[in-house]
Amino acid sequence: MLDQWMPKNLSASICFCLAVLACACQQNSQDKNPSPESLDEVVLSFEVYNHTQGFVTALERITLQEVPVTIDMSDLDVEGVEENRMVVRKGRFGDRVAFSQSGTATFQAPEQDESYTLYLMNASNGVDYRKVDTWTSANEGILEYIPPLQWYREDRNGMTGPEDVILDAISQLNDALDYPWAKYGTIQRIEERKNSSFGVGYGHCRNQFGWHNPYWAGVNPWHCATDKMKLATFLEEIFELLTRLNDIGGKDTASLITDPDTGNLNEVGKDLLAYVFVKDEKNSITDSPPKEGVVLAVEESKQRRDARFAVTAGTLPSQPDKALLR
Repeated sequence: MLDQWMPKNLSASICFCLAVLACACQQNSQDKNPSPESLDEVVLSFEVYNHTQGFVTALERITLQEVPVTIDMSDLDVEGVEENRMVVRKGRFGDRVAFSQSGTATFQAPEQDESYTLYLMNASNGVDYRKVDTWTSANEGILEYIPPLQWYREDRNGMTGPEDVILDAISQLNDALDYPWAKYGTIQRIEERKNSSFGVGYGHCRNQFGWHNPYWAGVNPWHCATDKMKLATFLEEIFELLTRLNDIGGKDTASLITDPDTGNLNEVGKDLLAYVFVKDEKNSITDSPPKEGVVLAVEESKQRRDARFAVTAGTLPSQPDKALLR
């Protein structure tokens, strides 16, 4: 009797377990893919800004929770902006949720009502933003450091020069990031070197007008005899250090981003600098620390940069920065 009884009950037990497992899998699938009937509506509010000129319009979308949301340039009646690039951020300048170079941005709707800012790139100065985006795939055209940025005075090779020119350059770069609707970043002075900071000063610069690596931006005072030349070169080298770009004006960067008559940062330079800060995923003005994945990506990126330059802070590299492989 025992030998006959066990298989029957065992078979029944197996069937019961399989039925329970099937129900659990079905329930789990329903949880991961809720039906539209189970989702609530959410209201998404967007303020739309020209990234260096200001507010242009507002719009609102009503959609279901956790479904794809698409914003297309054709949906916006906006003039004076580049037609392909847009950045969507939470709040005024919080976490980046979408970035597009195709004129269409897509992201997932949240579980509750949310406010966003949609940044469109200024086109009134004829800026070619491809000069930044061309090098993004090569890990350039992005921020070298997570804001807020910190710099300290560091002269090299026994050379020195006027500090007011350096302060003028830093001030102009800060002004290019500070707008009534948002502050995209700051470059703050500190008295001595710390982690994630860079030096600015005068040096031999490989016998060039200026030079930089990830840790230092400098001007050769012998070659840059006038304050105008010093200013334009400091703006070029600091701009390139911050954005990981090199010679985007052709033979240099200064000819593209500075005024030849004054040496000041021009409107093209302001648009390009603000663009890098607005679109970079590492950059957001929130109370929370950067996401772990972003921090790891930054550290891995910096390790690759260190390997390319093969230097430590405070020493000159073996090859000039202008010779970086493209």
